[in-house]
Amino acid sequence: MNNGGGFLKELLLEMNISDWIQVLSIISTLLISVVSITIATKSLKLTKKSIEDANKPFISCYIEMVEVGHFQKYFVIQNYGKTPATILDVRFNKEITGLGRNGSIESIKNSLIAPNQKFITAVKVDEKSRFQMTIIYNDMNNQVYENTFDLNLGFSSDLLHIESNNSGLTKDTNALRNALHQFTKRTL
Repeated sequence: MNNGGGFLKELLLEMNISDWIQVLSIISTLLISVVSITIATKSLKLTKKSIEDANKPFISCYIEMVEVGHFQKYFVIQNYGKTPATILDVRFNKEITGLGRNGSIESIKNSLIAPNQKFITAVKVDEKSRFQMTIIYNDMNNQVYENTFDLNLGFSSDLLHIESNNSGLTKDTNALRNALHQFTKRTL
């Protein structure tokens, strides 16, 4: 074993400056290559994650109010993402009797919701509960997501609603004016 160590020692002593420069160049090239490969691998992983995040489904829910001739509240579940999702479960932290049919929206479970698609159900106008809603869904790669939302059905209870009721116009004309006003108001 000493002979092997002696050979290496002898070889190192016989190397001239040119040989040392070549060895250092090889080592530097090797280090630069390893660092470059590491950076490229991390960059590819980050790019892949960014693409997945940009194209995953994102399901949200909210309460919408429509006021054309009368107030009506709606509970909306919408996919704001770029890909479809399957709704696995919908949970409420308490019973909302004025939501959907008999306080239930069970029928949307195991339903596919496409990008920009909405599931909408009426909510009784006099319902003013605050509640949490959790929606669990998966994407096309079976990645499961869970989002919880704090919602307030009473958000519109003190908002002022004004209708046009010009006595010089017909009932239909007043209704049309109110509808156009509501449409214009939504674009504010």
